[in-house]
Parts: sequence; structure tokens; C-alpha cells
Amino acid sequence: MPTYPHNTKCAELGCNDPRSRINSFCVKHGGRDHMPARETDSVYQTPAWRSIRQRQLSIQPLCQACLCRGVIEQANHVDHVFAWKHIGSHAFLHNVFQSLCHADHSHKTGLEKQGVYTHYTPNGERTYTKDDYAYVLRENNT
Repeated sequence: MPTYPHNTKCAELGCNDPRSRINSFCVKHGGRDHMPARETDSVYQTPAWRSIRQRQLSIQPLCQACLCRGVIEQANHVDHVFAWKHIGSHAFLHNVFQSLCHADHSHKTGLEKQGVYTHYTPNGERTYTKDDYAYVLRENNT
């Protein structure tokens, strides 16, 4: 049953202004009502990325990680197997792509922060490191 949020006021001692949507403080005390756009977000608005995304989701509309577990779930994210920000900007368009649901995409992103890149295949999960990028890319293009 939904409950009414108790922390609707700013967390700054003595402030009774309403808190922002992003954190516990009002705008005056450092709260934010929106997340700033990252410099790299603009590449996701390019025609090239839209084409890659549309192609990947039409080829594989189901989450590949869920399929590895025997679960059927619609994919809504197109994931770079190798985090392009770790490899370089050239890896944004030249990568191995996979379709994932939101939960699995978030989990995989957390693993990438530890240097683990997971590729979900029909034969199960394969994990890679940054050093495997060139080999895997070459292997998938042959």
C-alpha cells in the first residue's frame, strides 16, 4: 500500500522549504530538481546510434541476460558489451551490442565499474576485461 513520504521538507536544520526531487535538500541548500546532462549524452542522440539501437532491438527484442536464465523479458536497452567510455570514443560505434532489460543493464553497468564486461550469449555468460576488446571485436566480425 502506498504511503505518504515523510521527508517532504529540506534536510537543512531549521529550513522548512520543500525538498527537491533529486535529493533531501531544497534548491537553496544544494538540492536539484534535474540531473545535469553529461557531455557524452549527446552521442546517444545521433542518427548512427538510433540506427544501431533500432537494428539491435529488431534483431533481438528480448533481454539476452534473462534468456540465459530461462526467463522471457522484453529488452529496452541496447548495451555496449565493452564500455566505450573505458575503451575510447571509437568504441561507441565499433563494439559488440546486446539487448538487455533495465534491471540487467543496471547490474552489468555496476560490474563494468569493477572492470568486468559481461556478454550474454546463447551459450551462457562470458566475462571479459578491457584487454579483450580487440580480440572479441575481431572474433565477432568474422
